[in-house]
Amino acid sequence: MAFITDASSDVISFAEYTDVVQADQRIFEENRIVIPEESGFLTVQDFIEDILAKSTNRILLKLKASSWWLNYNSYVNNYVSDINNLPSINPNLIDPGNLQGRRTNFTQLCVFHALSESILPLVADFETESNDIVKIQYYEKKFMDLYNELISLADWFDYDNSGVVDADEKMTTYFQTRRTRRRNSIVRVR
Repeated sequence: MAFITDASSDVISFAEYTDVVQADQRIFEENRIVIPEESGFLTVQDFIEDILAKSTNRILLKLKASSWWLNYNSYVNNYVSDINNLPSINPNLIDPGNLQGRRTNFTQLCVFHALSESILPLVADFETESNDIVKIQYYEKKFMDLYNELISLADWFDYDNSGVVDADEKMTTYFQTRRTRRRNSIVRVR
């Protein structure tokens, strides 16, 4: 479970081929993945790692598009006056040195996204309610649960690029996940 980096140590992907195999090896044992000829890939491993790189980019875009990122920028005193100039999330600043152990969470997040959005749809039978569709739904739920957890406990981003996530860079957000009948939520009609 390691981030894939290029020659200049920039993060390309949060996960690698073996992470996907460990998550659901039956897909590969049954040899159900067919590489599209127009993709230019010769091995399943290269094809899957390209999907993982695309999933990483999609996760970063999803984080940037969330209201959490705008709030986080304000939290670290980077007030964005023009929403069109919102800075991108640098994947190199995610849990530097893996001190919080959050890189493993981002690897899982990438694998869940790749399985639910790209890999399982390649082999799924959409004509019937197959096991593959159930797996897609399972991995979608796992992805959303982990994604929400990571943005709720934002203790993994080194905004100032100091090599350590400082206390003033950690932002915890509380989400109420259950219904309640507090007084302020009761509407009385007279």
